[in-house]
Amino acid sequence: MEHYLENMKTLRSYVNDVEEEAVKRSAEEQKQRTAIVALESDLNLVRSETKQLNEEAEEMLKKKAVVGLEIAEKQRKITSLQTECSTLKQTLELLHQEIASMERILKEKRSYYKKAEEELNYKLQEQQDWFHSHTQKMPVNIEPVENIPSMQGSIEGSMDCALHLQVLQMTEKQKELTIQLESTKLKMEELETKKIALLSENCRNKQLIEQVKHAIGGFPRELREMDLSALEAEHNALLCDKSGETEYTESLQDRINQMKGISDTVECRCGEKYKVELELAGEVI
Repeated sequence: MEHYLENMKTLRSYVNDVEEEAVKRSAEEQKQRTAIVALESDLNLVRSETKQLNEEAEEMLKKKAVVGLEIAEKQRKITSLQTECSTLKQTLELLHQEIASMERILKEKRSYYKKAEEELNYKLQEQQDWFHSHTQKMPVNIEPVENIPSMQGSIEGSMDCALHLQVLQMTEKQKELTIQLESTKLKMEELETKKIALLSENCRNKQLIEQVKHAIGGFPRELREMDLSALEAEHNALLCDKSGETEYTESLQDRINQMKGISDTVECRCGEKYKVELELAGEVI
């Protein structure tokens, strides 16, 4: 009986020890569970922060791509403006040269035709005066000798040779005068033709000048009003914008490079350490 009681005491003691050990193990397990939950919470927080950083990095990469496209577009616009400015400058110089050449040619032709007209008018007036003066000197209403019976017989034997020669000379002069008048008419017609040609050429030149003005009017208002110095100032401003955008892109790249090197060591409550690093692909190590 005593041996039985001794065994019961030993069994109770062993059961108590087991229960205490179970309580301790349960407490330790609860502590480990709490630590694991805390660690999972920390890991979730780190994952959330890492995800946010990755999203910011991706957003910066997108902004970098957009800024790169804008820079390329502005560079293309700058190149286009440079080419257009050069073309407009050359076109304006050619137009000014063409206008100056046309004005000089018109002035020379106007002077030439004016001088030719004055000379022809002067010659025509001289010929008309000479014709009128000689016409007045010619005898009027000369009757033929056959119509004067009383003088016919006497004149047949004694015709005045000088009068005959004078009549012949007057006839020759009339022929010459007629030829000169015909020549003068031809010259006047030629002068009229030249006048018409000059007027036609003036009309064409006016149309060409109007076309030039219309072409200049077709340019943008800003380009018509801006002089070369203003265009150069705008070009320099565009270059400054390009430099600022380049600096902004470089700063974005520096920030991305800095974010690539972000890493942190997380220590679990159980004593283990985890290293968390930010990668471009969003992997957590």
